[in-house]
Parts: sequence; C-alpha cells; structure tokens
Amino acid sequence: MFQNNPLLAQLKKELYEQKPRVEGIVRAHEKGFGFLDVDNKTNYFISVAKMKLLCNGDKVSGTIITNNDKEFFEPEILIESSLQKFIGKIGFLDRAMVIYPENMPTSFAIRCKVNPQVAQKLKEGDWVVATLQSHPLEKDKNHFSAEVTKFIAGSDSIYQLWLKTLARYDLEDKAPQEEAFTISKSEQENRQELTDVPFFTVDSENTEDMDDAISISQDEIANYQLMIAIADPTAYIPQDSAVDNIAKIRNFTTYLPDFNIPMLSKQLADNLCSLKANEKRPAMVCKINIDKNGQFANDDISFTPAWIESKAKLAYNNVSNFLEGRSDLNIDDATIKKQLKLLSELAKARINWRQQNALVFKANNDYRFVLDDNRQVKNIIKELRGIGNNIVEEVMIIANLALTMYLQEKVGTGVFNTHSGFDSKYIEQILKILADNGITDFDKESLMTFAGYVKLRRLIDDNDFLSAKLRKFQTPADFSLTPEPHFGLGFKAYATWTSPIRKYGDMINHRLLKASLKGQGITAPTNEQLKSMSDRRKKLRLAERDIAENLYSQFLSDKQEQTFAAEIVDINRGGARVRLTDIGAFAFLPLSMIHKVRDEISTYPEDGLIKINDEIAYKLTDTITVAIYQVKTENQSVIVKLSQSNS
Repeated sequence: MFQNNPLLAQLKKELYEQKPRVEGIVRAHEKGFGFLDVDNKTNYFISVAKMKLLCNGDKVSGTIITNNDKEFFEPEILIESSLQKFIGKIGFLDRAMVIYPENMPTSFAIRCKVNPQVAQKLKEGDWVVATLQSHPLEKDKNHFSAEVTKFIAGSDSIYQLWLKTLARYDLEDKAPQEEAFTISKSEQENRQELTDVPFFTVDSENTEDMDDAISISQDEIANYQLMIAIADPTAYIPQDSAVDNIAKIRNFTTYLPDFNIPMLSKQLADNLCSLKANEKRPAMVCKINIDKNGQFANDDISFTPAWIESKAKLAYNNVSNFLEGRSDLNIDDATIKKQLKLLSELAKARINWRQQNALVFKANNDYRFVLDDNRQVKNIIKELRGIGNNIVEEVMIIANLALTMYLQEKVGTGVFNTHSGFDSKYIEQILKILADNGITDFDKESLMTFAGYVKLRRLIDDNDFLSAKLRKFQTPADFSLTPEPHFGLGFKAYATWTSPIRKYGDMINHRLLKASLKGQGITAPTNEQLKSMSDRRKKLRLAERDIAENLYSQFLSDKQEQTFAAEIVDINRGGARVRLTDIGAFAFLPLSMIHKVRDEISTYPEDGLIKINDEIAYKLTDTITVAIYQVKTENQSVIVKLSQSNS
C-alpha cells in the first residue's frame, strides 16, 4: 500500500531536510563513544554504534537527533578522513592481520593486506606505513580496510622511536647512496692556493660534517682581516644531477638526538667536503676587511674559489674555557691561540655593532640527550653557550651579510631568509599590551614597518616579561627569491651560504656566487623550491619536537615528586606551560596544582598573569619550583605541581 508512494517519499524528504545539519571533526574516546567538534564551543555526542563508522580526526557531516532532550550526532557524509596515509602497529584478530593506527583508541583495529613490494614477513608489534583503502561512510563501502605499503621497524628494534617519527612526517631514514665522486676539470681551474693559511674549525666535539673554517689577522691600525672558508660540495655535484636532485628533495640534513640523516651522502658530507684538519679541500673563501668597531662595506669584501687545509679541529667548550681562562687549549699552537683572542675581540665588537645597528637575540641553552646501548635516556646535559659559540655565530653572520651584499649588488636573486615581524591580525592586541605597559609612541602603521619593529625590540630588550608576551604575535620566518627584511635579526636583507653540506638553499647560493664570479649566466631558484624548503623545515621541526617529547616523558616517567626549577613560558585558561630549565622539558601546571580553591584563582592569558584572590601571584617568565606529578606516556605530556618550596 505504501510501496512507491510519492506522498510518503515527499514526506520523508521534508522530514530529512528539516533535521539540523552540521559538520565538524570527530574526537574519539578510549571507551568507544565520541564527539563531533563543530567549533571551540560546540560539540555533539556520538554513540558507540555510530563511532564504528568513524575514526578519530575524520571530517564529516550529518544530522542532529534529539532524544529525551539530549542531542546526538548521526554521521552521513565523509568529507575527509584523517586516515589516508598513516603509520600503525601490526596485530592479529582471529588469525587475520590488522593494523592499529597511532593516535587512535587502542581498540581501533583495521583489517589490512600487504603490498607485494613489502619484503618483510610482518609479525605482531611491527610498525608499518599504510594507506586507507575503504571507509564505512564511502559509497558502496561498509567497513574500514587498509594496505600496508612500507615496513618501518620491528617490534624489538631499539631505533623504533626514531624510525616511526621519520615515517610519520615522510622523512628519509637513510643517507643517500654512495657513488664515486670526482671534481670536474672546470671546478679545479682558477682555484687559489690557500693551503698555507692557518684556517681552523670550531664545532661540537662529535661533528663530522664541518662546513666552515676561519682565519684572522690584524694590521697595525687594529683593523681585522677575516677569512672564512666554506666547504664546496657543488664542486662535486653538477646541477640537476641525480645527487643534486636527491639533495633538492631533502633540502636539509635531519638532526635528531643521536640520529642524523645527511642531505648528501656520508662520503661527501663527512669526508670529501668536510673541512677536516690536515686535509686539502675545495672551498669558497670570503675575505673581509673589518675596522676595529666591527664595520665593513661592499668594497671590503671579496670571494674566491680556493684550496684550503684546516690546521686544527677545535670544540666550542674547549675554546670557551681557553678564552675565559679556565683551561689551556687542547693543541699547542701559538698562531691559533693568537687568532682565537683576535676573534674574541672581533665578536665583542660585532655584538656591540649589532646592538646599535641591528638586533641581538639572547642566547638559549642547548640540551643533549645521553642514551645507553638500548637507546634509553640515561641523562640530559644542559650545554651553556660560551664565547666559543659566540665567535662562530658572529663570524657566520658576517659571512652571510657579505654574501647578501654581493647577491644584492651583482646577482639580484638568491635564497633569502625573511621575517616580517608581527602578524597584522594581532596588531590591536599588541597596541593594547604596549599601552598597558606605558608604551604609547607606536601606532598600527609604525609597528608593521621594519624600522618600527626594530625600535620596539630595542626598547623592550631588557623587559623579559613584555618580550615574552609579544613573541607569540610574530610571523614565522620564511624564504624569498629577492632581498626582503629580516625583522627578527634587524637586517634589511639576509641570505645564508655557510652550511652547504646541510642546507640546499646554501648550495643554491653557492652556485649563484660561482656563476657570477665566472661571468656565466645564472639559473635562478624558483618559488616551488622555496616552498619545498619551507615545507621540509616544518616537518623537521615537528619530528624534532616529537622525538624530544618522547625522550623527555621516558626520562621523567620514574621521577614522580622530583623537583625542578621551571620558567613560565605560557599561560592559558587551564593553567601554565612551563619549561624545566635544567633539562629543557616542557610541562603543564594546572590551576588545581597551584591553588586548591578553584574560585580564588584565575588566569589572564592576554596579560600573561595568574591571580589568586585578585592579587598577581605568577606571571610569564617567572621562575618557580615544580614537582613531577604525572607523565602521560600515551601522549607524551608531563603534568607538574607547584612545589611546597614556593610557598
């Protein structure tokens, strides 16, 4: 009677169209149910039965059903699945192979098959890369299925954390293949013989890929003659060759704790191009005359291809200890000792010059993980930056500014590092913060200019609290094909070339420099290459963060109640984010761990304050003492509580 009834069909259609419809992101719960997050304030409950059609992170649309005054979400259309290409752990259910995707509830398993190109026989607990083949919300599909496309690591591999992280961000886990490398005849011609010049390197103790060496002298009127030799990998790598194309894809060397993946083959990076002591190497050498106040101009700069031979490999800490009078240098070479003292004087002059004419960042400490034979964290060492680090940093900035001047004047293009200061969408908030702190001589227009930004940074340089509040309103650094300001450094243009073994952008600038010196036509870099560099840099930072969070949570997992000095680095509605200053780990300090009476404590994120009974109790950059309360290994988060020593 009701079959094929057009009136009934019309009624059903009208009822369907009257139902409220929403779209959002699925958030799964370990207990099987979930929520649809529509925005920051709106979410809807998803039943266990409906969650079987979804996975955490899916973007879906559907209808809202009301039952007994409660609203439920019913999914209908898959907009985009969070599981397209993913990594997961192999398991077996009823003898059938399944994969447990990471960042999903532990019970969420997907039936899977193995691509024939995967040679390994997979076993329980192995980690793999997979692609989603079907999703229950897709048309004519009623279940999840996946295909394993790559083996990552065995269940018992001590490198599992590193290999998983690299796979997560689609980063290479091996060095490029080796091959026979030779320098072409054209690259050997017209190289100046500078092997008698007393160059030396200053690096970390275990560094093998050394791409810069320094030599310095001083004339009778106290001006400096600085020579910077930069490794020359492009002497071995023709443009658009297979080796070059691999480097072009990788863009950077990957540096993870005790696990580096070079951009170039190890034969090039650690041997043929590395400026090893007592080994003749091709290099690009920059000669600069610098006055006693640290100033130099275009006429003071020259570049030349050369052969050099480093006379010594020095370590940062040994150089710092020598110059600060704590110990002697580990080599007995009067010439190098004299050069180090000259470099120390030059570094001080340059820092003073940059304070007056550019900007100087306050030094951050480095932290080094010490691992045992099973790659478990034994210790974390805080490495203070000394004068040895400052010398190299200042010399490399000099070299990069010299190249920047050359590219601007002679070439017109290159790979330039840029930073545009504050994000314009936050300008009203910035002006309010400045006004609240008694700074009123800036407006919207001036704050967005290079001169205005530099003026403000100098004004608040000694105000750590205000500097920290404004830091989150800045734009990220970027790349450009043409000279543009780098607000953060305080330079009107800035290009780098001092790390060509580790950065493809520096190799590009080497080729431009060489072509110009030889009077040849240039091959200009492209925006596509800059985008590739930017994307890769973001992935590398995420990989570094993930590894660090895992290692920190591992290290702190058995240290409940142990106390640490901490700095407040951010404040949000729920509490404060702190950094444990002795080891570098980030942790969360909830309000409930600061003050027991919830109604008496409030946060003011925009002001960077925490108040108790309307009195300022804590603020950004405060140093406090915290104790480890909980380490959540499932998401590598560390929860701390306020130590009693603060009261």
